Amino acid sequence: MSRILIGGVALVVLAHGLIHLMGFVAYWPLAELKELPYKTSLFGGRWEIGRTGMRLYSILWLIAALGFVLSVGGWLSGHNWWAVLMAGAAVLSVLLILGDWSAAWRGAVINVVILAVLAVGVWGLEAKPARFPAYAEPTPPLEQVPLPDGLPEPVTRFYQAISGETVPVINSAVITGTVRLRFQGITFNGRFRFTHEAGQNYRHYIEATIFGQPVMKVNEWYLDGKGRLELPFGTTENEPAVDRAANLGLWGESIWLPSLFLTDPRARWEAVDAQTAALFVPFGEQEERFTVTFDPQTGLIARMEALRPKGTDPDKLTRWILEPQGWQRFNGLLIPSPAAVTWEDEGTPWAVFTLHDVAYNVDVRQYIRGKGL
Repeated sequence: MSRILIGGVALVVLAHGLIHLMGFVAYWPLAELKELPYKTSLFGGRWEIGRTGMRLYSILWLIAALGFVLSVGGWLSGHNWWAVLMAGAAVLSVLLILGDWSAAWRGAVINVVILAVLAVGVWGLEAKPARFPAYAEPTPPLEQVPLPDGLPEPVTRFYQAISGETVPVINSAVITGTVRLRFQGITFNGRFRFTHEAGQNYRHYIEATIFGQPVMKVNEWYLDGKGRLELPFGTTENEPAVDRAANLGLWGESIWLPSLFLTDPRARWEAVDAQTAALFVPFGEQEERFTVTFDPQTGLIARMEALRPKGTDPDKLTRWILEPQGWQRFNGLLIPSPAAVTWEDEGTPWAVFTLHDVAYNVDVRQYIRGKGL
């Protein structure tokens, strides 16, 4: 969520909370307020509670005000209890307003909106979807080839760490998992399936979910050198910058089939220093460069980055960063999971992918040119 939107919502809730102080002042009473005339009965005069009861009623208005104010503070400071406190304050506020409906009914409307936004925007977005089923075809036995000579020293250590002295030959991959992704400032839970013809083509299918149910489906592919992004509100294709970005995405995601960087003759490594190497990958008749940094303790990739088009302007490049947050072994090969993807100008990951199933060297010739799951 953008800072402007966060600030606007926070101000509305904070103002709504502070208005509850009027109830405390009017019903104690500390002052006469025309909007909230003093009385000693609630529910349109049906329940007489007297002066002492009204003071208790006024204290509850003060508690509601404090609940809203503290929950806004907790939200802005990053605590995880704020939503429960805000919901509690809103429910308490509704109950208080029912007691003096004719004078305070407008506040009930705001409370209903707050509760609806919390239900969808907090608990709905936090609910995790069911996982996609594993790809129907299992991984066959994988052919192994020895590590080539002459690799930069950190690259050799990396492949020894993930696979030993040999690496598998991978021609295709179907990668299935769950994702946390930010779209238009809102972070969704989701699920995904990425299908690769190694070093050639890919297809992405992503579902962003609320309460575990899909609300947005993304179909994206890079086939025969052309990229296409299909969203519910529009499609982007036939753009050179999109093609270039998709090619970089193809090779960046190949961190999940990393032996491709050795077995594809179009890819090559160059030494940079003891912990860094440059990876060059093809783009038509040209090459693109990734800078790859390795962890000095584990030998595993710590960061992989390239300059990549973010929109449709081919001359506007932004640093695109891939960062493993953990490593899991699938089919004998250690690969990143979870893995974060960040645009440098955004500062934080727009997506974090967690893998649940990986199938290598399965038949994807038809599947990669399909749509959906």
